Amino acid sequence: QTTCAVWNFGTDPGAGNVVKLCGNFLIAATIEAMSETLALAENNGVDRNAVKDMLTSTIFDCLIYKGYGQRVAERDHRPGGFALELGLKDVSLVKSVAADSNVPMPFASALHDRFLQARAQGLADFDWSAIGLLASEAAGVDVSEAKAAIQEAVDQEKADQA
Repeated sequence: QTTCAVWNFGTDPGAGNVVKLCGNFLIAATIEAMSETLALAENNGVDRNAVKDMLTSTIFDCLIYKGYGQRVAERDHRPGGFALELGLKDVSLVKSVAADSNVPMPFASALHDRFLQARAQGLADFDWSAIGLLASEAAGVDVSEAKAAIQEAVDQEKADQA
């Protein structure tokens, strides 16, 4: 069941932007945490999809873990959700707002580096959940076939739009 509500965050018009950044930071952190968790499972011989299914039907039974957990587990990072480049932008904004308001956010710095690494590896046109590929690579898993398949989907989408 979905409910709708209007939330009042005060009179500062920038407050809504801060709230949006807070939400997107939590989603990015969830993607990274799920990515590392599934890499740990996979490298220990445990089926990554089974782990995702168990976690998202028990203690992490919510939309964000289910949706991004599935993308990470299946290495399905085709565009259509939220672009990696936009994730990098939002994490950069989180860091900027945090610095301006004297709020240390060390995990935001780690996420920023992860998104920069993904962009540097040519994943800017992928869904932002593609940072999950980097966690797998860091664990020694060959994800080249997944990257190639996603890049093919990206190229096809661009050709269709031309």
